[in-house]
Amino acid sequence: MVDNVYLLIFYGVVLLLILIASFLLFYIRNQGVVWKQKKEMQEAQLTQQKELLSAVIDSQEIERKRIGQDLHDEIGGTLSAIKLMLNSLKNKVTEPQEEVLTDAKELIDKMIVDVRHISHDLSPPGLAVFGVFASIEAFVALINNTGEISILLESDAQIEDVQLQEKSSLALFRVLTQLVNNTLKHAQATEIVIKFAVSDKELSIYYKDNGRGFEMQILEQRNGMGMQNIQSRLQMINANFQIETAVGQGFAISMQCPLAS
Repeated sequence: MVDNVYLLIFYGVVLLLILIASFLLFYIRNQGVVWKQKKEMQEAQLTQQKELLSAVIDSQEIERKRIGQDLHDEIGGTLSAIKLMLNSLKNKVTEPQEEVLTDAKELIDKMIVDVRHISHDLSPPGLAVFGVFASIEAFVALINNTGEISILLESDAQIEDVQLQEKSSLALFRVLTQLVNNTLKHAQATEIVIKFAVSDKELSIYYKDNGRGFEMQILEQRNGMGMQNIQSRLQMINANFQIETAVGQGFAISMQCPLAS
């Protein structure tokens, strides 16, 4: 009788262990399913956010292009017409009036140049034809001619052979021009270095200024629209980036853009 009791206890314990083990296996499997569903949901949300971001940026670029063309064609054309009208008055005014006329023509010339620069910045005319590297070279030459800062541009010999999609070229152009703009506005720098390097799988871009720099915590806490736009455009083309900065040590960012195989 005692042996039967021990046997029943033994079987009961075994049954209890089997039930516990079954429950644990069911729980673990269920958690795996929940985690998988959660991961799929997060990936779907990220994909949706990326598609939404891409649509927003695309619409911004379309509007930029329209405004740039309007500035160049309509405002630029109107200013040129006004200049011609002033030229027709050259022999019909007195000497004091001629001085005013000359000043007005010089002002109009400056406005025409400014409008051209703004329209080219809004819609880079050579980007689709000559690519991002030639467009950046032209932009760098324009900035260097102002004398406000010195930009050194370096690249591999085979960089001209790199073929980028139009969206990637435009995104990288916008990122680099935004970085230069940030440096000019905030860094109190005297020099910028931009380096392009290419491998079989990716295009690497290194940007550095010798400005005052700042703490990384400040960048994370006060992420302004400029840096948000930079991060959004890089994420849109699946580019990775790393930022390095510290007070008194300037600002640097490394970017890696995958190339189509």
